[in-house]
Amino acid sequence: QVNTAMHEAKLMEECDELMEIIRQRKQVIAVKIKETKVMKLRKLAQQVANCRQCLERSTVLINQAEHILKENDHARFLQTARNVAERVAMATASSQILIPDINFNDAFENFALDFSREKKLLEGLDYLTAPNPPSVREELCTASHDTITVHWISEDEFSVSSYELQYTIFTGQANFIS
Repeated sequence: QVNTAMHEAKLMEECDELMEIIRQRKQVIAVKIKETKVMKLRKLAQQVANCRQCLERSTVLINQAEHILKENDHARFLQTARNVAERVAMATASSQILIPDINFNDAFENFALDFSREKKLLEGLDYLTAPNPPSVREELCTASHDTITVHWISEDEFSVSSYELQYTIFTGQANFIS
């Protein structure tokens, strides 16, 4: 019973720790998404303001052009029409920069939420088992007076970061372990 209680407590502690990590990461990612939203909305608001200014200028130009079209004096019409035509040409050229540069289909292209690897790891939670022993590649192993080199491969599902190799040198008086 004591052993079971100890393992249950350890399980609860480890799971609580995992859930806390997930909660913290969820908050961080949510903040990044909100920051991106705010940035894109600001950019879009600036583009809307630019379009409104262009629309106002265009409306003024249209009103001027309509007023000029009503002019009966031909000489005056030609003088003012050239000025309005130049302003219309400039307005047309400047309206090309108003094309929105935000693609709404991939507005969050920087965020790829793929937790399939993490889900697989979490679904595989179980008691910790010892890794499979490595396979020693004897043809690559060497030994000299003060050096031993051992080559091995590990076919374990999870990468083993290190193995400990101990060897003993038998001297006449004592054993030396390294």
